[in-house]
Amino acid sequence: MNIAPQRKHASIIHRFRHYFYQQVVAGTVRVQDPEDVARIIMVNKLSLTFGFIILLIAPVLLYLVKMHWLVGAVLLAEFMLNACVVPLNAKGHFRQAAMLMYLVQCCSIVVFGFLLGPLLQLEFTVVFLLSIIYQIFREASLRFWAFIAAIAVLLLVEVAYYFGKEEVLLLKLDPTAAFIIHVMVVFAVLVIVIAVSQPLVKSNDVNSQLRRANDFKRVFVYQVIHEIRTPLNAVFGVAQLLKKEIRQNKDLHPVEPLTDQLMSAAISAKNIVSNVLDMAAIESGKMESSSEDIFEVEPFFTNILNMNKVVAAGRQMRLRLEVENMPPVIAGDSLKLIQVTTNLVANAIKYGDKGKEILVRLTGSPPNWTIAVINEGPAIPPEKMSLIFEPFVTEKSRYTEGTGLGLFIVRNKVTAMGGTIGVESGEGVSTVFTVTLPLREARAEDLHREEAPKEQIMFPGVKVAVAEDNELNAFLLRRMLSQSGAEVFMSRNGLELIQQVEHHLPDIIILDKHMDIMDGEEALIRLKSHTSTRRIPVILTTGDVFVETRKNLEAAGADAIIEKPIDFRALATVMQQLLDRSAT
Repeated sequence: MNIAPQRKHASIIHRFRHYFYQQVVAGTVRVQDPEDVARIIMVNKLSLTFGFIILLIAPVLLYLVKMHWLVGAVLLAEFMLNACVVPLNAKGHFRQAAMLMYLVQCCSIVVFGFLLGPLLQLEFTVVFLLSIIYQIFREASLRFWAFIAAIAVLLLVEVAYYFGKEEVLLLKLDPTAAFIIHVMVVFAVLVIVIAVSQPLVKSNDVNSQLRRANDFKRVFVYQVIHEIRTPLNAVFGVAQLLKKEIRQNKDLHPVEPLTDQLMSAAISAKNIVSNVLDMAAIESGKMESSSEDIFEVEPFFTNILNMNKVVAAGRQMRLRLEVENMPPVIAGDSLKLIQVTTNLVANAIKYGDKGKEILVRLTGSPPNWTIAVINEGPAIPPEKMSLIFEPFVTEKSRYTEGTGLGLFIVRNKVTAMGGTIGVESGEGVSTVFTVTLPLREARAEDLHREEAPKEQIMFPGVKVAVAEDNELNAFLLRRMLSQSGAEVFMSRNGLELIQQVEHHLPDIIILDKHMDIMDGEEALIRLKSHTSTRRIPVILTTGDVFVETRKNLEAAGADAIIEKPIDFRALATVMQQLLDRSAT
């Protein structure tokens, strides 16, 4: 069997497909934006489609109209002008190419409307003109004028039909020729509709698949983060207990640097988890809501820096706070301010020079106030200055690790608080991130004053019932609570705790949300529905990130919710508050 002709034919087909593909993508190498690329490809495709249709139907149409010179001239002009579209795109004249293609079709529809009248039913092609406006034009002004042009075409076609009834058309056709032309027009319209609708259908299919993939990804992220939080809770808990043991035993001081490194790693991992969850929430389209608390400026930010001192110590860096012209008490979203300041300080620690000082400067200048985080280190490259607030932008070539989400999260938090963020950096000068926020001064008497937390809150004789199914987490909770003087009763699930509580009423209960046999939520509902346990304070601990879950726990009667990994000092503070409240 001779396969040479087959190979020759295949080669010709391959070359033709390659040439056609080059025409379709002409000009796209000059463009980075995917939406602009899609518009250029659509214009090229439509231009090639119109050219193909003209070549296909022109001989038949000219034969049916008996080689009328006017029809031939219109077809030739349309083909030649249409052939200029792809070269214009190839040279980067994208707007001119789209306008030429669109106006040529408008004029063609009007001319053939007057030449052939109602025979072609050209008013339906106006729908086509309207449908491609948003696919080929990006600027609102061009879309407006394209819409006006389409309406003008419709009016002119209707005028042509009106005069057609008066039989003043330039061409008179016999019924057979009219029918054949009508069939050709229907065929041409179908080809054009397919050319226009195919990308839309494919785009819709892809978007649907992407939405499903994003849903699966989001659930996967939540599940993985929840699983990570269990061992992370153990690491964080061990680090806190070791720090406490070192403070109480001078013989353990030599291992304190190692404990600091462990604590630093745990805090960094906790911040990364929080940023990933914030990113997932932003991707899901959830709008940031803002709350308002009243707090004392200097103690508030001093506490934030104290939380980050362990991480800074790992690079021998010092943290310093300066407050200038700030009222002593202001109103703001304390949680977001903690996240913003912590992320900016963490960024300064990552990219600042080892052993240098990081300055956090607060400056009041009504009606705004600023948080400036200043560090000494290599300048941010100019090409990254416009990108650093985008997600996943990071510099991995230096002594750094991270997801590249910190500054993206900061920008979203700052925007939610009605503020702005900027950065200044250059060779030989410090890098300065500046957050500007509305200044809302408050009165000292509006403060919700609480006693300053002691080094270690004690619970002598307090009976604490704990349900935790993870053995290491259970061990850490028992150890921490026992060291504070509490009498601890451990259970492995909610049902076991309820059975235990029936015989020994505790002063406070701590429930893990996720447990086998009976989880924390079901146990909480049962405890709050029984008269003997209804008034006992219940704390839920969870690594769950779903807002709905937290709302359900609050609706079920949870007195407090502690996020994993558990900060023992925060847990002790909450326990003290709940015990004081139940005693009154």
